[in-house]
Amino acid sequence: MKISTFIHVISETEIWNAIEKKLIVLDNQIIKYIADNKTNTILKNIPPILIELGIAITKKAEQEVIEGLIEQTTDFQFQSLFLITTTECNLDCDYCFYRSSVSESLKQRRMMTFETAKTSIDRFYEIVSANKVSPNYWQQITFYGGEPLLNKELLTKAIPYAKQKFNDGYTSFVINTNLTILDDEIIELLRDNNIEVQVSIDGSKEIHDQYRKTQNGFGSYDIVINNIKKMLKNGIKVMPMITATNLNVLNLSEVILNIVNETGIDDYAVNVLITDSFVIDDEYTTLLSEQMIKAYEEFGNIAYDYSFVDLYNLLIGKDVRIVRNSCGSTRKISVFPNGKSYSCQALQKLAINSMGTIEEDIISNPNWDIWRSRNRFNNEECLKCVAVASCGGGCATGSYNATGSITGIDTNNCEYTKKLFKQLVFRNKG
Repeated sequence: MKISTFIHVISETEIWNAIEKKLIVLDNQIIKYIADNKTNTILKNIPPILIELGIAITKKAEQEVIEGLIEQTTDFQFQSLFLITTTECNLDCDYCFYRSSVSESLKQRRMMTFETAKTSIDRFYEIVSANKVSPNYWQQITFYGGEPLLNKELLTKAIPYAKQKFNDGYTSFVINTNLTILDDEIIELLRDNNIEVQVSIDGSKEIHDQYRKTQNGFGSYDIVINNIKKMLKNGIKVMPMITATNLNVLNLSEVILNIVNETGIDDYAVNVLITDSFVIDDEYTTLLSEQMIKAYEEFGNIAYDYSFVDLYNLLIGKDVRIVRNSCGSTRKISVFPNGKSYSCQALQKLAINSMGTIEEDIISNPNWDIWRSRNRFNNEECLKCVAVASCGGGCATGSYNATGSITGIDTNNCEYTKKLFKQLVFRNKG
């Protein structure tokens, strides 16, 4: 027998069960036995309570648990379509993940035609029609870029077509934009088709304009804020997407609150940096975890990050679910303007990411099996983590940029999650 990989000594009298997500109080001599034998593969003089609680377990039994967790968290259904409507962009952002050495997007400068979009939407419809639909089932079509609003001609045709095709009540529609381009026709299109607008904005004018510049070097903050207000005035759902960087992470909660107060939005999303083209400080993840907790606790009743709230509840054991993979690349089909399909839109040059063209039988491509093997319960380092049941394993692009492999550790997301756990578990225990 051995001490379960999922058992972690928290203090002299407490252990943490990472799968059941609960603290267990034991005699300090028992805790010492666990600590002394954590790496041993053969145990002697096992205290009976450890067998009773499943803390001492056979290697075979643990492997069966791990195999069950892999099956439980591996995606086999496609639920998301990313239409890369254009690889053109009118901004030149410092941390854009398309700057990665394995991305070709910034060099292509192509526009998707309606024919390619229609074929992609039709093919996606065929694929998901065979899905098993549970009570919490969802599907999503995202209009992405580059900057998708540069391809207005496509959007005015593809959005209504997709809405008509997926008139099912559970497919949502999103456009991811820098929102520096807007006119009355676009507003009407997005409003009438109930499109959620995800907008990149990183804080105060000074912070935002330093990273998110036009091709001519000018800041975009004022334009973005004004356009967000126009959207909200017209009843369009707007989701600010805030990337945590060296400039804003020190006072990120204040940055978020300022955006909330200036725009009037009631939810937002904070993204951890995944790019390899942008250097961060050593304290980045510590500061980020502190600031996210502060934002939630100080003004979470006004506006909050849904994903963070979920992670918060998962880490403290209020939510005992074993979460799915957070990356989503095994349930997502990304189609570029030339009709070529990928799992991840950021790793275009990576051979295992190529799934053929949208007209082909992309779902039978063997590369999907490689992506499905990207599972934290397949990773020895992840298995030893206190947050393994709550962390979705981070982003494949973050993993690749940090380790050269999509199955490696997404360092920033990993460190951020572990530091959140460390702060939260002690304040919430008991």
